[in-house]
Amino acid sequence: MLLSNKNILIFGGSGAIGSAVAGACLAEGARVFIGARDAQRLVAAAGALEIGPGALETFLVDTLEPDLVTRTVDGIAARLDEIDVVMDATSSLHDQGSFIDTLDLEDFMLPVDRFLTSLFNTSKAAVRHMGKDRRGLVLTLTTPAGRSAAPGHLGNSVASAGVEAFTRVLAAELGPRNIRAVCLGPHALADAPKAGSYTAELFAPKAAAMGLTVDEWLIAAAGTTMLEQLPTLQDVAQTAVFLMSDKARAMTAAYVNLTAGMIPE
Repeated sequence: MLLSNKNILIFGGSGAIGSAVAGACLAEGARVFIGARDAQRLVAAAGALEIGPGALETFLVDTLEPDLVTRTVDGIAARLDEIDVVMDATSSLHDQGSFIDTLDLEDFMLPVDRFLTSLFNTSKAAVRHMGKDRRGLVLTLTTPAGRSAAPGHLGNSVASAGVEAFTRVLAAELGPRNIRAVCLGPHALADAPKAGSYTAELFAPKAAAMGLTVDEWLIAAAGTTMLEQLPTLQDVAQTAVFLMSDKARAMTAAYVNLTAGMIPE
């Protein structure tokens, strides 16, 4: 069991990525806590997971509310020896496809504000309970937009680059406290829309502009990678498990490219 006896907090645990990672962690013996804003979706996500050798608990939280996040994490931590991993898999629907001529400031700032606010709140609340007897990990999620120059992705690209910068600086701050910070950057996930991900709605306008369905757009996107495929939810989950394990204990301030070799724009 790669994650035996590890306590793992996953915010956005009712989403496609969050629940996939939770399932993989449970299979490796972890005690997993998944949190989300929507109680109905959270119960459904938890009910679909196989517990296996691990243990699962749920919690309700809005990651944009710092006091609520702190109280929630403190309450969980009070029952544990320490938190080993915190992962923020939350996301928000945002604009992809609009050029600056038609993009207003609010839509540009939406992913920047929400993604980084959520990441700041969840990381700050968790790190106080990490790195005591075991090496902790703040695992962040981003997109390859932070390293490419795709027209129509101003907000998404700036937010993605911000998550990477946040992770690097956090790694420098937390290293002396026995806590790592690693950024995982998958490309568009081939099976995420069918798993109920918001990306089905996110990709729809871009696909329609090219006269394609979302499925057709994903096939075309796969053709732009070196391996001519897109990563899957299982790819993300298994990579996350490795990064959370002691086998990756020397990795910090790292960006893990999970794009199947996306060719930069």
